[in-house]
Amino acid sequence: MKKIFFIQVLISAFSFGGVLYAYVSGQNEITKVRIELPKLTREVRLLEEQNLRLRYEIERFENPKHLMELAKRPEFSHLKHPLIGEIFVLQTKEEASQTPQEVINPSRVRSIYVGSGPFSPLEK
Repeated sequence: MKKIFFIQVLISAFSFGGVLYAYVSGQNEITKVRIELPKLTREVRLLEEQNLRLRYEIERFENPKHLMELAKRPEFSHLKHPLIGEIFVLQTKEEASQTPQEVINPSRVRSIYVGSGPFSPLEK
């Protein structure tokens, strides 16, 4: 009888020790994540600032004034604007099957504009 009681106490102690070890291990993992969280937050903030700066650079580069200044440079002097007769409009199947009255929202129209003209001084 004392032997069975001793085995039950020993099993209970090991079970309690295992549960306690699992709890402390879980708390250690949570603490590691809490320590890494501010570092990751700073990194995300820096990446967001960099994305904002790059977005600004792209918008500044794509600004029509800047593009026109680039077009005036000597290295781009061979480029020219296409004439009205050199522009082709390719429509999707949906647009071709619709009449102009059926097109409710003109901003949703998806057309491809292709300018075909000589873009090099060698082509004529």
